[in-house]
Parts: sequence; C-alpha cells; structure tokens
Amino acid sequence: MFALDDCVFVYFMGIGGIGMSALARLCARQGCQVFGYDQSSSGPVEQLKAERISISCTDTLAAIPEAICQHPNQTLVIYTPAIPTDSTILNYFKKAGYRIQSRAEVLGSISKLFTTIAVAGTHGKTTTSAMIAHILYESNLPMIAFVGGMMKLYDTNLLYNNLNPFGNLTSNGHSNTTEYSGDCASPKNCSKKSLLDDVQFMVAEADEFNKSFLHLEPSFSIVTAADADHPETYATVALMEAGFIEFIQKNQKHLLIQHRAAEQLAVRKHYDKPFLTYGLDQGDIVAGNVEIAPDQSVFDYVGVDGTISNLVLPIAGLYNIENALAAITICRTLGIPEAQIRTSMASFPGIKRRFSFVCKHEQYLLIDDYAHHPVEISSLLSSVKKLYPNSGITAIFQPHLFSRTQAFYKAFAASLSLADQVFILPIYPAREAPIPGVTAQLILDAVSCKRKSLVTMDDLITALVACDKTQTHQVFLTIGAGDIGEGVTTIAATLQESFGG
Repeated sequence: MFALDDCVFVYFMGIGGIGMSALARLCARQGCQVFGYDQSSSGPVEQLKAERISISCTDTLAAIPEAICQHPNQTLVIYTPAIPTDSTILNYFKKAGYRIQSRAEVLGSISKLFTTIAVAGTHGKTTTSAMIAHILYESNLPMIAFVGGMMKLYDTNLLYNNLNPFGNLTSNGHSNTTEYSGDCASPKNCSKKSLLDDVQFMVAEADEFNKSFLHLEPSFSIVTAADADHPETYATVALMEAGFIEFIQKNQKHLLIQHRAAEQLAVRKHYDKPFLTYGLDQGDIVAGNVEIAPDQSVFDYVGVDGTISNLVLPIAGLYNIENALAAITICRTLGIPEAQIRTSMASFPGIKRRFSFVCKHEQYLLIDDYAHHPVEISSLLSSVKKLYPNSGITAIFQPHLFSRTQAFYKAFAASLSLADQVFILPIYPAREAPIPGVTAQLILDAVSCKRKSLVTMDDLITALVACDKTQTHQVFLTIGAGDIGEGVTTIAATLQESFGG
C-alpha cells in the first residue's frame, strides 16, 4: 500500500516521463525529499529541477545521492518500465533491499483512497482527463488529477484543489483554509496540511501499456478508443482487447465507452451492469449542430438526461468534441451544474502538443501535435484539411518505437499520405532496442504522395529554408511522441526567418 507518511526520501527512476513527473510533484508537495534519474535532460527534467528536485542523467552508483544511500529504510524507489533491466542504479536498489514499486502500482494504490475517475483508451485519454480535471477544479471540488500532458495555463500535469469535502464550502464556493504560498505544483486554495487530506475525487489516465491500467480501482471508467497498439505488450489485437475488458470489469459504479469501441470490444457480452456509450453521431450521448473553426468548436451536448445547447470549446478538431462529450457526461453524473460545465468548457486551456498553434503567419501556420498512432494522425490531418482546404499541408513526422513502426508502418504511410508533403525523421526508440530491418524507411516507401523525404533534423532545417514560398498559404505540422517536441522551437525560428516576419 502506498503511503508517504513513512517515506522521508523518494527516488524516481525515469523521472522525466509524463506520469513519473506528476508523481514526483506530488511527493515533493507532500514534504518528501525527492531525487531522480533520467537517461537524458529534457524540458520536463529541467522543469522539475527548477522546482528544486535533484536529478541526475548518469546511470552510475556515484550518481545516487548520499541521503538515499544512507537511508534505505526511509526511501521509496519508484520506477517506470522504460528503465532497462540492466540499469546500474535500479539493480543496486534491488540488491540492497530498497522498497521498490512501479509507477502503476503507486498510482493504483493512491486510486483506492478516493473516488477515482479512470480514463483509458488508445487515443483521447489525455485531453479527456484534462477536461474532467479542469471542470472539477473550476467547480471548487476537492480533487487531484494526474494528466498525461502539460495543461496550458496551469503549466503542470498535476492539478489539485484540496478543499473540504462537499457541504463544507463557504458561501462563495471557497474553503476557509489559508492560501498556500509555498512550492505547490498548481494549487488552488490549498492549505499547509497534507495535499491528500481533503481530496475526494481523483482523475487519472489509465495507461494500457504494460497493462498498467489494471492496477487502478476506479469508481468511474471511460474508454475513449481501443484501436490496436502497443505490440510490445500485446502480441495480438485479441490480447489487447482482453486487457481492456479486464479494465472495464474492474469498474465499480459507472462505465462510459465510445460507441465504436463498445462494439469492437463486445462489451455487452463481458459486462453485465448498465453503461453508456458516446460518439459524435452514434451512442447514448451524441453531438448536435457542430460547427468547427480554427480556434474553437461549437456544439450541442445531447445526452440521456437532456441537452446542453451551444457549448463553446476553444480548441479545434472533431475528436476533441467527442472527448468533451465524455468529460461532460462524467461531470453531469457527479452533479456539476450545467452553467458550471458551460463556463468550464469555454475556458478549457488545452494541452501542450495537442493541436498547438506555434506560429500564425499570413503565409503559413505551424501546428505541433503529439499524435503517434495512425488513427490519430489521420484524424489530425483530416481536421487540418477541413479547416484549411486551400492550403498546402506539410507533415513532419517522427515515428515512436521500433515495435510500433514494425506493426503499423503501412497504416502510418496511409495516414501521412493525406498531406501534400511528408518529412520523416528517424525512429525515436524510447525504451526499445533496435529491431533489425525496422527503420523509418519502411514508412517512407509506402507513402503515396510524391513529395516525401527521410531526413535528420539538420536536413529538415535545410529543406524548410528552401521550401516553396510562392504558395498562397501553407500549414506545417510537427507530429510524434518522441523528442520532436524539443525541436519545434528551432523549426519555428527557421520558418520565421525563411518566410520573414
């Protein structure tokens, strides 16, 4: 059972990961001394360092802090499966008898403490989780959320609001606790006592990789999609679907599932309790009167318990309307008033690297997106083509994982072929060793559009400088879950210099 009360020190193996960094922030906020290791520096690592968390990028015994070496019985080691089994530091901790838990085990233990809303799915879970978290936060409910992306405005993946439970709010909707002025990740009315003391609701992404989501104990479960993915975890599609069914069967109260995913998983055969489905135009909950613009979406929420008309969501994409349907349904089930839902939807800040406008220029746009699955890329490019039907579209894609590339290279090529021009960077390996014969060339060879290239980042910059400036308007998209996000600033500067202004 996870408990920080008896842990003075916490050491994170793979601290820069999006799920790990949120837990690190929680432990630091709880008063633990937090240390960590990651294989390389990155934006998340540097941000954690700025929050006074000590991090090393060297996998050697000398890199382990003295405090950790001297206090094994007061130290909790949390690791991610991305850490290789031959890690010097991790194997030292194992041999020395340290208390070691995986990120999934820790998150699962925390989920048992609260009314947990778990959002699973091969696409859409980060945005859906963030929407729910934002609505709960803006509603002044006692909550904590672990989001798989950095929420804009809040600039964090750990959002919390530890007010007193229902019925104990003051007349203006705020608690009587004093405003905390210390090192909070993103506090709202948080007191100087334990962050978890008054929390009632927990929002968490339920990650299917490595079957992590099976550690959660949710009261509310959402499944946003169940397309084939993670071949390194599931040898067949049937095994992955069985994992989702097992996750669904762990649900304690309310299940909400995307319509197509419900049919794909044959949920009615495996789940004997009532549940709801949702989708843009199919399911118990649907969207009506949809209007899409580059900077916002307008739609009606049409549910089993009524309609909310003319909702404004300040981000584009039909898939984001679908995510909003799921978030709204859960929040209505929790009793959040329509007026609050409407206001929160209209102020949703979005997620970094999710259809993020980096540059807006008279001649071009640069949009950055985390899409790393063929279905996500198809949805992204289809949305861009609808929003900018007269623009040339250039996709800059970095494949993520050798195993995913090997399994889906034809599907990647088909989705990328929606663009007018395609640049493909080398595969980002993340936690994997190379697979013989598996390179980005597999995708490139199958792409059907004529203007396509396999490039390094340096090659890409050269190509962008030389790109055609005579076209009326162009949209450039950086796509992928690897370190392509680290290069977006350079790409933006190159385009600005190349086009002028």
